[in-house]
Amino acid sequence: MTGSAAASGAAPGAAARKATALAVPLLGIMGGIQTADPTIASTALVESARALQMDAGLQAIAASISTLMLAATVITTGLLADRIGRRLLLVLALALSALGDLIVAVAVDPALFLTGRALAGVGLGAVYGASFAYIRAVVPQGKIAAAMGSFAACNAVSMIVVSFIGGSLASVDWRLAFIVVPVVTLISIPAVLAVLPRQPRSARGPADVAGQVVLGLGIVGVLYGISHAGAGMTSPLTWAPLLAGLVLLVLFVIVEKRGAHPFFPIELFRNPGFLAAVGMGIAFNFAQAVGILQLANIWQYVYGFSTVEVSLGQLPVTVISVAASIYIGRRLSAGLSPATAIVISGGASVLGFLAFALILISHEFWFFLPGMLLIGFGMSGLVPYGALVLRLAPPAQFGAVTSSRTTIGQFGYAVGLSGSMILVDAITREGVIHRLKDAGVTPARYGEALDAIYAYAQNGTVPSGDNGTALLQGAAASYEVAFVTTMVVTAAIVGVLSLLTVFALRRFERTLPASKPTSPSPAS
Repeated sequence: MTGSAAASGAAPGAAARKATALAVPLLGIMGGIQTADPTIASTALVESARALQMDAGLQAIAASISTLMLAATVITTGLLADRIGRRLLLVLALALSALGDLIVAVAVDPALFLTGRALAGVGLGAVYGASFAYIRAVVPQGKIAAAMGSFAACNAVSMIVVSFIGGSLASVDWRLAFIVVPVVTLISIPAVLAVLPRQPRSARGPADVAGQVVLGLGIVGVLYGISHAGAGMTSPLTWAPLLAGLVLLVLFVIVEKRGAHPFFPIELFRNPGFLAAVGMGIAFNFAQAVGILQLANIWQYVYGFSTVEVSLGQLPVTVISVAASIYIGRRLSAGLSPATAIVISGGASVLGFLAFALILISHEFWFFLPGMLLIGFGMSGLVPYGALVLRLAPPAQFGAVTSSRTTIGQFGYAVGLSGSMILVDAITREGVIHRLKDAGVTPARYGEALDAIYAYAQNGTVPSGDNGTALLQGAAASYEVAFVTTMVVTAAIVGVLSLLTVFALRRFERTLPASKPTSPSPAS
C-alpha cells in the first residue's frame, strides 16, 4: 500500500475488515478526550491556582495555554503524521498527552503546571487530528459520512463520561482530576496498536518550517485576541494580538503562494466545496459555543442552578446531538446531498435559538427544552462538515488539511464564546442602568450598583442595603432580555452562514461530473 493510497482512503480489504468493528468507536472516544480535557482543567483551575499561589495573570494563562498550544501546533502535527505514519504519531501524541497532565498532577509551582498544560495541549490536538484523519483509512469510501456520524456520537459520549469523572475527582482533590486523561490515553495506546492498521509515510521533501511557524503564531494571536475581547476592543490585550495575528496570517498566505514546497494548499480556498466546509465549521461551532455557554450562565447566575444541575440540564442537547449525528451521517451515505443536510441542520439551529424566547413566558426547565432539542439536532451539521474536509484533503497534504478542521472549529467556537459574552454583558448593563435611572438613582452611583452585581455573579455576595434584592431582581430581568436577544442574533448569524454554505455547496456540486455522487465521500 503506497502513501498516496493510504491518504486517499483506499484502505486494503484485509485491514479494513479487521478494523471495521472497533476502529471508528475507538477514534471517536480518543477525540472525546481532547474535548473533555479543557473542561476538567477548568473545573480544577480555582483549587489548583489557590494551591500553587497563582495570581490573576497566571490563572488567565493557565486557563488558555493548553488551547493556544493546540491551535499553534495541530496543523503541524497533522503534517508530521504524514511524514512518520499516522499510527505512530497517534501513539506518541497519546503518550505526550499523558505526560503533560501527569506533570500537572505533581506540579509544585506554576511553571511546572503551565509546562504540563502546554504539553497536554500539543498532544491532545495531535490525538484529535489523527483520530479524525484515520477515518478515511479504515472506512470504505461510500461510508465516510455514516462513519462521521458514529465518530461524532462516540466523541460526545466519551467527552461526557471523561468530563464527569474528572469533575467529580476535582471536588475531592484537584490533582486527582488530572490523572483521568493520562489513564484513558495510556489505555488507548494498546488499543490503537491492536485495532488500527499501520499507515505508511505519505509526505516527503522540505517541511516548510517558515510557513508552519508563521501560521502557528498567527492563529495564536487571533485566538488570544478574540478570547480577551470581553475586556473591550480598545484593550491592548484584545487589539494588539488580534492585529498581529491577522498580519501574520496574511504573511502566511504570501509565504505559501511564493514557496516552492508549501505545506498547506492555499488554492483550496478557491474551491467552493472547501469554502462551504469552512462556513459549516464556523457556523456550527459558533452555535455550539453560544448555546452551551449562555445556557450554563443564565441557569447559574439568574436561576441559581448548581454545577451538577447545569450538567444534567444540558444532557438533552448531547443525547439528541448523538442521535442526530448518526441519522444525518447515514442519510448522507445513502445519498442525501450535503446542501440538504445543511438546510436541515442549520434550520434546526435557527429555530432552536429563536425558541429560547419562550423563557420570557416562564423560566421553568420545560420552556428551555424545545430550543435545546433543536440546537442539539442542529449540531449534526458537523457531520457533513467533517466528511467534506476528508473528501477534499489532497493526498500530498492530507494531514495538514484534515487538521485544519480543528483550527476552523476553534475559531468559530472562540468567536461564539467571546461574542455572546460581550453582547449579553452590554445589554444587561444597559438594562440595569435604565432601571436605575427609572428608580431615581443618580448616575454617580451606577458604577457602585454594577460592581455589586458583578460581585454577586462572581462569588455570590448579595448586595447590602434595603435595595440589594431589588437590584438583583432588576439585573436578572435585564439578563433574561439580554439572553433572548443574543439567541435571536445568533439565529440570524447561523442562518446567514448556513445559506452561504448551501450556496457554495450548490456551486461545488455543479463542478462534479454527472456520474459522481454528491454525498461527501472521498474520491478514490
